[in-house]
Amino acid sequence: MGKKGKKEKKGRGAEKTAAKMEKKVSKRSRKEEEDLEALIAHFQTLDAKKTQIVETPCSPPSPRLNASLSAHPEKDELILFGGEYFNGQKTFLYNELYIYNIRKDTWTKVEIPNPPPRRCAHQAVVVPQGGGQLWIFGGEFASPDGEQFYHYKDLWVLHLATRTWEQVRSPGGPSGRSGHRMVAWKRQLILFGGFHESTRLVPIAGRSFFPAVVRRELFMGKTILNTHGICCPIS
Repeated sequence: MGKKGKKEKKGRGAEKTAAKMEKKVSKRSRKEEEDLEALIAHFQTLDAKKTQIVETPCSPPSPRLNASLSAHPEKDELILFGGEYFNGQKTFLYNELYIYNIRKDTWTKVEIPNPPPRRCAHQAVVVPQGGGQLWIFGGEFASPDGEQFYHYKDLWVLHLATRTWEQVRSPGGPSGRSGHRMVAWKRQLILFGGFHESTRLVPIAGRSFFPAVVRRELFMGKTILNTHGICCPIS
């Protein structure tokens, strides 16, 4: 066998090895996603025990990153939701809601029944309808070791006037993602970009890489907000 034939055979062998590794990684990713879904469900069970709205004056929130901070559309307030924190050993995810009063320079922790699951790197926008609403889409949940990720594709709205969370089930929405951008335009939400990453680091054929899928789609919301803040389908 000549040198050319040996190189081709070696190349085919490397391709087969890479294909096997990709299949193995895909199977492992599905298992890890199932594990994360179970952990998320556990936290949601704990959240379900909260049946009353509780507002507690507090000191500034604990350190965190990839949270959302939004200005109330009608009041001198900032609304902080979610985020994550890594203490060097463990990753913590939050679905806490804090309100900062700009004039009084005070923080209030607001506990509301049936909140969205814990997440970070989501997007939030506010609109003035119905006394003010905070809309949240997507984001990610990380395993305690920070090596595995679950990406949300859910849409939520917080009715600021009544202090109630509502999950908006809109068919045909974007796939799960985090790190995207979202803005309110007229009576629609416009979402662009983001990425999807299942595991932190994956070895394939002697090399390691981050198996992240970058999103470049542009979505214009299939729901419209009327003056009462109710979601209506666009025909």
